[in-house]
Amino acid sequence: MLKKWYISGGVHAVNHPSVRGFGEGLTDGDNWSFVPPLSQISVARTLNRSFAVDLQASVGEIDNKRLMIDNEYMVLVGLGLRYRFANGYILKETSWFDPYLRLGANYHRMPYRGLEFNPVVYGDDGSGNQVPVSGVIDVWGDALENGAVAQNDHFAISGGLGMNFWIWPKIGINLEAQYVAVPAIKSDYIDFFQAKAGLAFRFGKNDRDKDGIVDEEDECPDTWGLAEFNGCPDTDGDKIPDHLDKCPEEACPNGEETDEYYCEEGCKKMKEKPVDPIEPIEPIEVIKEISFNDVLFEFDSSVLTGDSTEKVKEAAAIIQSQSGNYFVDGFADSDGSEAYNLNLSRKRAQAVKDALVKEGVDANRLEVRAFGEQYPKCTNETPEGRACNRRVVVLERY
Repeated sequence: MLKKWYISGGVHAVNHPSVRGFGEGLTDGDNWSFVPPLSQISVARTLNRSFAVDLQASVGEIDNKRLMIDNEYMVLVGLGLRYRFANGYILKETSWFDPYLRLGANYHRMPYRGLEFNPVVYGDDGSGNQVPVSGVIDVWGDALENGAVAQNDHFAISGGLGMNFWIWPKIGINLEAQYVAVPAIKSDYIDFFQAKAGLAFRFGKNDRDKDGIVDEEDECPDTWGLAEFNGCPDTDGDKIPDHLDKCPEEACPNGEETDEYYCEEGCKKMKEKPVDPIEPIEPIEVIKEISFNDVLFEFDSSVLTGDSTEKVKEAAAIIQSQSGNYFVDGFADSDGSEAYNLNLSRKRAQAVKDALVKEGVDANRLEVRAFGEQYPKCTNETPEGRACNRRVVVLERY
C-alpha cells in the first residue's frame, strides 16, 4: 500500500577499483571498503503512485583502494528522484516486491589532499633506478594522466537501482546500488560504486488526488471527488457519483419525474405517449367474406408475416375479379391496454389496405375498420390463440 513517508537505514560500502572497467571486479570482496552499521540513512516522500523524492546521507571512514588511500572520512549527501515500478502499471501497488530507479545530485567530500593527476615523471633514485618523482599512479601501476587537481569537496551525480522487500505491511528490507561520478574530474579516478543494505519503514497516509480523502478510504483515489461520495466525483451535480451514474454529464436525480420523462440511474427515460382512444366500430351485416385464410402479424407489430404476402396477393386477385366495395377489418389479441390494441388493429388493417392497393386494387373500394381485442376468433389464453387473434379480415359488402 502506498504510504506518504519512507525511511531506511543501514550499512554501506564503496568500491573504487571496479570503476576502471565499469563494473569489472564488483564481486571481488577485496575491492570493497565497508563502513560500520548505521552509516547510511534515506528519507523519502511520495509525490504520486510512480515518483518519490528522497534525501540520502552516507558517512564513515573508507578506503579508496584504487589510489591506495586508507581510512579517510567520506561524506555523500544528496537529493534524489525515484521511479517506482510498484505503481499499479507495472507491478501492483500492494506488491511485496518494490523495485525503483534513482537519480541523485550530491555533495561529496573526500580528502584527496590536492592530488594532481598529471603525467608521471620518472627520475634516478641515485642508484641508477628510475622511480616516479611526480604524478599519481593507481593500484595497477597505471599513470593517471588528466591534468586536474582533486580537491576535498565535490559535486557528484549518482544513478542506480534499489529494491524493497516488504516482509510486513510497513517494514521491509532495502537494498540499493548506485554509481557516483564527479563531473569536474574528466576521468573516473575518484568515481565509485556504492551499495547499501538495511531496514525500511513506511508510514503516513497518502492522498494522491488531493481531495482531502486519504487513498485508503477513497473509492476513486486518482480522481478528485467529494467526501459525501467517499472521494468520487459528481460531474453533473445530481447527487449520483459518476461511477454509479450512467449519464454522468446529464443531471437527472433519481426520483425526479415529469409528464415527459422519469429519472433512473442518473438518466432520463422518456415516457410513452398515451395513444388517443379510437371509438370501436360496431360490426355491420356482412354479405360475403372473401374465402382465404386470415392475414396474420407478429406480436406487437403491424408488419405482415412472410406467409401473409401471398394471402394479400390472393385477396387482390379476388377483389379485382369482382365488383363491389370491401371492408378491411383489423383485430388484436388481449395483451396490452384496450386503447393500445384498438390503435394497433387499425395500423394492421391499414397495412393490408396499402398492400392491396400496391397490388392494383382501387383504394376507393376499400374501407379500413378497427376492432382491437373485440370479437376474438380464438382463445387469448394460449400463445397460439393470441397469434390467431392478431389478424385482418377482408369482407365484401353491397
